[in-house]
Amino acid sequence: MSIESYVAPMRDHRAKLDGDTASGSKAADAFNKANAALTEADGTHDGLVRTALGGWYGQQAGLFQDNASKVKAAMTALAGNTTTASTVASTATAAVTGGRTTIDGLINEFITKATPMLEAAQTAAAHGDDGRALRAFGQVQTLADEYATKTGDALRKVRDQLTPLVAQLNAMTKVDSGAMSGLGGQLGPSVNAQTTAASAAVGDGGSGNGHGGHAAGAGSHAGSGHGGSGGGGGATAVGPHLPAAIPPQPGSGVGVNLPDGSSAEAPNDIAAQAVRNAMTALGTPYVWGASNPPAGTDCSGLTSWAYGNAGLQLPRHSSDQAMGASVPDPSQLLPGDLVVWSGHVAMSVGNGQMIEAGDPVQISHVRTSNIGMAFLGFYRPTG
Repeated sequence: MSIESYVAPMRDHRAKLDGDTASGSKAADAFNKANAALTEADGTHDGLVRTALGGWYGQQAGLFQDNASKVKAAMTALAGNTTTASTVASTATAAVTGGRTTIDGLINEFITKATPMLEAAQTAAAHGDDGRALRAFGQVQTLADEYATKTGDALRKVRDQLTPLVAQLNAMTKVDSGAMSGLGGQLGPSVNAQTTAASAAVGDGGSGNGHGGHAAGAGSHAGSGHGGSGGGGGATAVGPHLPAAIPPQPGSGVGVNLPDGSSAEAPNDIAAQAVRNAMTALGTPYVWGASNPPAGTDCSGLTSWAYGNAGLQLPRHSSDQAMGASVPDPSQLLPGDLVVWSGHVAMSVGNGQMIEAGDPVQISHVRTSNIGMAFLGFYRPTG
C-alpha cells in the first residue's frame, strides 16, 4: 500500500474545509465599509432633520419627525447588522483557515512518521518475512487511525466555531420594509388645510379668556421649538379613552414647589419627582431627538427623561405618552400629568401651568391647542 492510501481519510477531512476564504475576508471588509457609510449617513440625516425642524412645527412637522425616526431606526438596524455580518465573516474565515492549517500540519506530521515505517514493512514483505511485514503494516495503520482521529477532531472544532455564527446571523434585526414604504409621500393635509387648522386653533384661545390664555400670555414660547403657539382650552380630545384618573384622597398628595414661589400637590411620589426633575431642565435648548438636559432635549425627550429618572419609563414618542389614566378636565390636572398632542407633549406642574420643551424648556400656561396638531388629551402616567 502507498502512503496516500493511509492519508486518504485525513485528506477527506481537509477537503471539507476547501473554499474561497479570500472572499470571506473581502466580505468582512465590505461590511466594515458599509457600516462606516451608514454611520456617516446617520449623522448627516440627524443634522438635516434638525435643520428642517428648526422653526417648523405643527401636524406636518410631527409626521416628518415620525418618518425621520423610521429612517433612523432602519439605518441603526442596518448598521448593527453590518457589524454582525463583518464579525461573522472574519470569525468564520479565521476558523476555516485555522482548521486547514491544523489538518495540513497533522497530515505532514503523519507522513514524516509513517514513511520510514511503511518502507520497513515493504522491505520485510519483499524478503518474504511476512510476520514482520504484517506487524509493520499494522503499526502504520494504527498510526494512520490515530492521525485520522486528530484531523476529524480538528474538523469538528471548526464546525463548533461556525455553529453559533449562524445563530448570530439569524438573530440580526429585521428591517421593516413595509414601514419604510410611502415615506416620500405627502405629510398629512395640504399646507392650506394646515393653515386653516392653525387659524382655528388660535381662534379657540380667543383673547386669553379660555383656560391658559393664548400664546402671548406669560410664560408662552410663541412658536419656538417644537411646541409652537396655540390657543386656550377649546380643543376636543381625540386620544385613547382610558379609565379616569382617581383623584388623590385629601392630604395624601406630595408637595411640589414651583419656580414662581407657589406650591402644588402631585398625586404621588413618582409624579412629584418627575416634576422636580423637569424643572431642573428649565433653560435647556431644544434639540430634536435629544433627551439629555441641560445639553438639549425635545418635548417627549423632556417628559421621558423626567419620568425615567423618577422610576417610570415612558414611551419615547409624544403621542405614545397618552397612557396611564385619562384626566377628564383641565381643572383636575395635577403636577406630573401630561398634556398630549399628536406631535407634542408637555407636563403639568400645577396651578394652571405646564413645563414644555420650547426653545428653551420653559413654563407655559396649560392649553389644548398647538398649531393645528390633534389634541389627544390629559393623561396621568401613574394612573
